[in-house]
Amino acid sequence: MGFDLEPLLEQFLPRSKWTASPHKGGMNNTTYLVRTETHRYMLRIYETHRDLYKVRYEHHILCQLGKLELPFGIPRPVAGIGNETVKYTRDGKPAALFHYLEGINPDLRAYEQLKSFGCAAGSLTNALENMKTSLKPVYRPYYEIENTHPRCSVSQVIDFCGQPSAEFEEYKPELAELADRLSLFIVSMEDLKKLPHQLVHGDLNGSNVLADRDGNITALLDFEFVTRDLRVMELSVCLSEIINMKQSSLWGQLEAFLEGYGRFVRLSEEEARAIPSLIMLRRLDVFIHFLGRYLDGVDGTEVVSEQIKNAALQARWLSTNGLRLRTCINSLVE
Repeated sequence: MGFDLEPLLEQFLPRSKWTASPHKGGMNNTTYLVRTETHRYMLRIYETHRDLYKVRYEHHILCQLGKLELPFGIPRPVAGIGNETVKYTRDGKPAALFHYLEGINPDLRAYEQLKSFGCAAGSLTNALENMKTSLKPVYRPYYEIENTHPRCSVSQVIDFCGQPSAEFEEYKPELAELADRLSLFIVSMEDLKKLPHQLVHGDLNGSNVLADRDGNITALLDFEFVTRDLRVMELSVCLSEIINMKQSSLWGQLEAFLEGYGRFVRLSEEEARAIPSLIMLRRLDVFIHFLGRYLDGVDGTEVVSEQIKNAALQARWLSTNGLRLRTCINSLVE
């Protein structure tokens, strides 16, 4: 297992017999499937920070959402000893135990599944729009890209793109394109700040979604990065992930997702106009996030290289298909 889980799980499941096995999770956390005689749980160990408030804020939002009648499941934190939902490993990493949610990660290719995904994302947007909380979000909006990673200011990223180290020399054309996109975004940022804001999940993609055997979306996961951002950023993140899959039936997939999303959310002209830029912002943010992890020694060159290629490909796709994409998005405009 990598380390002894017994002292940690004893804080959540005192006097219970349990077994634990590693479970496939995201790149930011370590997860285990935990079984007792009567229940199943998911144990998450947060690997990227040791900030108790960040986890408590996530759990607060989940608790608020749990009071609503949603058409999909969400993670439910387990309260351990002292009625706390956050405990610590022996080496100081925050950890949380969640009730197990049935389902599998969908591939999000079939039109009906993407329509279901769009419905879930739209329903979540509505639920979060009306949520009131006195707690202050920890994470900054996507458009404050200066705060994506402490090792990566905008000027540092542009310098890296202009003079990459030897490991990334072969990606000089792609990096030059990303530097141009980043510079263009900075110019437009003040106008974006005027768009409607609300709480957003911020990372809806196939790895944070569960579906049943028929492909219907049954749960939305991983609210770790929930924060106050542009309302339309939620949609832009989803579209960025769908475009990133590079499927031959992409336009049909995009239309299916938008049909589902549009059942719950309508956009203003200004929001629709901003979406191509925000789709690119998502890819720039992911690239900068993993560049920072590389500089911290967490990830290798291959991870950053993949993000460089993905971001550059999406930039070119948007240059070629931006007008057609805008036509599709106009179906959501009030």
